[in-house]
Amino acid sequence: MTEIKVERIVTDMIDENCYIIYKGSKGLIVDPGAGFKKINKVINKLQITVEAIILTHAHFDHIASLDECRMTYNAPVYISPKENDWLESGELNLSYAYGLREAIVTSRAEYEFEEYKDYTLAGMTFTVLPTPGHSPGGLSFDFGEFIVVGDALFNGGYGRYDLPGSNYDELKHSLHNVLFKLDGNKVVYSGHGYPTTIQKERSLNLI
Repeated sequence: MTEIKVERIVTDMIDENCYIIYKGSKGLIVDPGAGFKKINKVINKLQITVEAIILTHAHFDHIASLDECRMTYNAPVYISPKENDWLESGELNLSYAYGLREAIVTSRAEYEFEEYKDYTLAGMTFTVLPTPGHSPGGLSFDFGEFIVVGDALFNGGYGRYDLPGSNYDELKHSLHNVLFKLDGNKVVYSGHGYPTTIQKERSLNLI
């Protein structure tokens, strides 16, 4: 049986993590931040066909090369319905607030995820879990042995809740009632920083 593999790419803005998740010759891009050349280099090295681009949330640092990836690989985009309009708004995705010379805006996603639903893309099945708090439409993608959590949870920390649209109580609920209920051995791939595990972060009692 072909193994699912994960390639982490640290992009050029706020050290955001873009992930290439692939199985055999097919793959997904998660959160394509700034640095399309880096992403494209990995795609070419792996010699995979990108079947979709999936977004944990729509903050500017996670979508900076979204349209370039979408056009280059002819791949549809999936996002929470709560943040699809953020893709078109430099105000909502916070690129204006960050003081960028040019706002990061993209076309809307072709598809909107349903929470707690299983999806099979690029020959891989994952469950979409709602993990809001850092942003209202924050999602995590549970692939079984690992989960991609965006900015909800980090190695030794958790996402900011002082941003427009963020909420401390929602973030705490997402951690304690969603993520920390999962198998402790599950590997966690975050939007910034190095991988960790559910058990390690659960044991820290940070929030």
